[in-house]
Amino acid sequence: MRLDILWQRVLKGAETCERCGETGESVRRAVLALREALAPRGIEVVLMEKALPLFAVTESNRVFIGGQPLEDLLGAEVGESHCQSCCDLLGAQTDCRTLRLEGREYEALSEELIVRAGLLAANRLEAAAQ
Repeated sequence: MRLDILWQRVLKGAETCERCGETGESVRRAVLALREALAPRGIEVVLMEKALPLFAVTESNRVFIGGQPLEDLLGAEVGESHCQSCCDLLGAQTDCRTLRLEGREYEALSEELIVRAGLLAANRLEAAAQ
C-alpha cells in the first residue's frame, strides 16, 4: 500500500514565505517518522511537493494526505491571518491560511499534526483495503 503526502506552497523563484518554509520542514520530518511507523504495516509513504503560482495564496501551505486535506482528517477549521513574510515576498498585503484545532491557531503546520493526520489516513487506507 502507498500513502501519498502532498505539500503545496507558493514559490517566487526559489523562495517561499516563512510559514510555508516552517511547514515544509515539519512535513519532511513527519514523512520520516511516518515511514518508520508505517513500514512494518506494509505502507509506503511518498512525499510530493507542488509549487503554486503567486496568485494561489489561498491554496498555499496545505498538506494533503491520501488525497484528503489535513484539515479534514483532523477536523480543523481553516482561517487566515496577516503574513508579513508573504507581503514582503509578493509585494502586496497578504493574508495566509491558518488552521484552528483544539483551541489553538497554527500559522505553520507542526510535525505532530502531520503525523497524527498521516496515521489516521493510514488507518483508513488499511480499512478500505480489507
